[in-house]
Amino acid sequence: MKNILISDANHGGLTLLEEYSKYTKNNLFFYDTYNKLNLDMKEFYKKKYNVEFLSLDDIRKNEDKYITISPIHMKPLFRCDYTHHEFTGYLIKKHEECYGWNFKIIEITGVKGKTTTANLIMEVLKNKNLLVLTSHNLLYKSCEREIVLDKTLSITPASIIHALNRAKDMNLLSSIDYCIFEVSLGITTNTDIGILTNILEDYPIADNSQSASSAKKSVFKSKKVICDKTTLKKYYPHMDKNIITVSLDDKTADIYTTEIDYNIKSTSIRIKYCDYEFRVNCFALCDFYINNILYAVCVGLLLDIPIKTITSNIKDTLPIEGRGSIKYIEDKIVLEDINPGLNTTSISKCISNLERYSNNYVLIVGGDYGITCEEIDEEKLSKYISTIDSPIVLTGDVGYNLLKKLDKDYEFYHELTDAFNYLLKKDYDVIQIIYRSEYARNITYLPN
Repeated sequence: MKNILISDANHGGLTLLEEYSKYTKNNLFFYDTYNKLNLDMKEFYKKKYNVEFLSLDDIRKNEDKYITISPIHMKPLFRCDYTHHEFTGYLIKKHEECYGWNFKIIEITGVKGKTTTANLIMEVLKNKNLLVLTSHNLLYKSCEREIVLDKTLSITPASIIHALNRAKDMNLLSSIDYCIFEVSLGITTNTDIGILTNILEDYPIADNSQSASSAKKSVFKSKKVICDKTTLKKYYPHMDKNIITVSLDDKTADIYTTEIDYNIKSTSIRIKYCDYEFRVNCFALCDFYINNILYAVCVGLLLDIPIKTITSNIKDTLPIEGRGSIKYIEDKIVLEDINPGLNTTSISKCISNLERYSNNYVLIVGGDYGITCEEIDEEKLSKYISTIDSPIVLTGDVGYNLLKKLDKDYEFYHELTDAFNYLLKKDYDVIQIIYRSEYARNITYLPN
């Protein structure tokens, strides 16, 4: 028998342990990376799964004795044989064999646009039965009904196992046509369609031993890959198998736009794909959002959904609240980008987008920490902010740290609500909120 060591109770390790225990007689070991579990909890899991908990010293004394499974972003305390992403892929296959389902799986990773892309794919496939996991929730959706199965899951790869088991418990597995899974820092192995939305900015992970781009390279293990053309050229120039490239305006991409007529209510987009050229009319305030639309359209085409059905399904799609959405409050337009992926590129793109609609705008920039394993480069962001003339109000813990790095004085409010109320009294036409958080955390800023 083999000795299988799984790590990290914070990021899905216990889910992987539980699932693997159903299929194996191997010896099971666990390393609680962040000391999340107390003695009673460890005793509970020990009895339930016949698992032995190890200290770091225990592991290092006999490291070669174990087959190790760790998160891709974990500090390399010891050798990693398989990542959580890879092991989740293995467990998905075991789950399929055990329960006999045969639906296709679509996984989405990237720095920005994962949740929105998942939502748009859900609309393209709205005539099918779908299991959808995003940072917002776990959802089963069919033509007849929509059921929220869980609101507590993260987008770690292990959450996919939880999603499949939740569907099993609800007797839904035989009804599902497609699964759409948003995944952080790469995808699981051998998925049917893997989408890499972008790598707007690369950043270090695993205590600087790896980068986000190296982690997300796992997307190329998919049977079919949809990838941003710029990202492919910059980070993965030698990858060329089963890849469909997407671009806003690069005519060497497989799918791109030939015309965009931006409108704050409905944008008209002309799309070129192989020998087809067709028009989509839907909500889209910026080029980020249009890229996400292209990914969703591409998925529909790969799955042989008729173009007429794709354009019809997507035309009335509204953005997820907080993810590139719009509100009208008093006499002002409020644009929301409340998202874990706050970085320099996203802010610069927001500014260029704003100038399409008004020159009289202001930005609220800030947010929270501890939202995601994806890092924020405060040095780079503060340097960029210091170079622009656009009016900015800083808020939240992120805003406070940026304020300390900036030479120029900026208005600062610890609470987003206070920053927003302050700007409501000013004469700006457009308020753009760029806030690093999850909208699902009950982000509120509207005045009472």
